Amino acid sequence: MRRALEVARDMEHRNPTVAFMFLGRRRIPFRSLWELFFGGHDGLFSIYIHTSPDFREEPPEDSVFYRRRIPSKVSCPVQWGRCRMVDAERRLLANALLDPSNGRFVLLSESWIPLFNFPTIYHHLTASSLSFVGSFDDPSKAGCGRYSPRMHPIVTLAEWRKGSQWFELHRRLAAAVVSDRRYYPVFREHSRPPCYVDEHYLPTLVTKLFPGFNTNRSLTWVDWSRGALMSPWG
Repeated sequence: MRRALEVARDMEHRNPTVAFMFLGRRRIPFRSLWELFFGGHDGLFSIYIHTSPDFREEPPEDSVFYRRRIPSKVSCPVQWGRCRMVDAERRLLANALLDPSNGRFVLLSESWIPLFNFPTIYHHLTASSLSFVGSFDDPSKAGCGRYSPRMHPIVTLAEWRKGSQWFELHRRLAAAVVSDRRYYPVFREHSRPPCYVDEHYLPTLVTKLFPGFNTNRSLTWVDWSRGALMSPWG
């Protein structure tokens, strides 16, 4: 991550690349659809994939996903609701930050699909100076009820936030997440199910440190009407 932070200090590009970071378990089931989405837009996007450490299958050499997996430092698969999930997200960010042309960073599940074409999404992201991280104060048991008093005073109950783990970050904010050595250790130590760290760490960090640089909403959508079966990690 140190190398990523050194590169992150470079000047931002006038025409930034959007880093699409896929957090999955094995293959991307909608790869063909994503191939069409990215087609004809070389130089405006980059791809990074984090999968289970035992998955070695590669797509065809002519695919934009060919050899885009990043190495994993853990021998165990990423588990939903556990710190390994956020570890994988931070590792994706660190690898994407090594490319100084990447200006925006989008976290996606392997089961997501794009709802708009590439130019629409690209221009929406690059025209904004804000990040898109869902973050809200949830007073319920599933929100503030997950807070541990042991986090005080590094993280207080008043600062505790909840949101979707799926984010889109500006480069400066992405670098801040990767460089965080103060708040993430507190979450790692005190966030245990039913407190799901991926739903609280980034929303709390962004609201605490960068409230003026966030829209407080995400750019991804999940249909929960049929329950957890629609969840990418359910």
